[in-house]
Amino acid sequence: MTRKARGKILSDGCFTHVFSRAIEGRWIFREDEDFKKFLGFLLESKKAGDFRVHHYCLMSTHFHAVFRLGELAEFSKSLQWGKWQYTHYYNLKYKRYGPLWRERFKSLLIEDERYLAACGQYVEFNPVDAGLVERCEDWAYSSSRCYLKNEEDPLVDKYSFDGSLPEGIDLRDKAYFERGNGIGSALFKFCLKEGISSPCLSPQR
Repeated sequence: MTRKARGKILSDGCFTHVFSRAIEGRWIFREDEDFKKFLGFLLESKKAGDFRVHHYCLMSTHFHAVFRLGELAEFSKSLQWGKWQYTHYYNLKYKRYGPLWRERFKSLLIEDERYLAACGQYVEFNPVDAGLVERCEDWAYSSSRCYLKNEEDPLVDKYSFDGSLPEGIDLRDKAYFERGNGIGSALFKFCLKEGISSPCLSPQR
């Protein structure tokens, strides 16, 4: 199925789950320095693009992040800049040439704060699901420690949440959180798929 243009899915002020993978399943974050370097570029991108980072997780071959956008156009440019900066750093360090990322970053629209929190938990659970750590907060390269251990993280914009997640969602369901164009209720996903103008697609405020 042809991917919809980002501007037809996302809008100014919306929540989105973004992820991007390396070409050939390459380990693009090999050492502690690599993880920290990318997080530094992401922080610079955030400042330039005026968006919020609510959750993130860096794995060896890819990254996930949950954002609240400011202006969509500026967000896209800033995040692409951050990825390009990391490619330049990686190629110099490991003496290689060419692209590093498999494709442009994938972005899914998130319906509201409940689905935002659910997606954030899915993102932070990745290292546990991959068998790298026993607990989310044991992974050094995610936002989990900021929420579960109250550690300072200059990248994370924490938000208020009452703890009520949507019913019937498996927080380990990769297809639910990574496929299609949106993360939300059945009505929300239907409206998004059909391109129906509806209050269920109104940008978050």
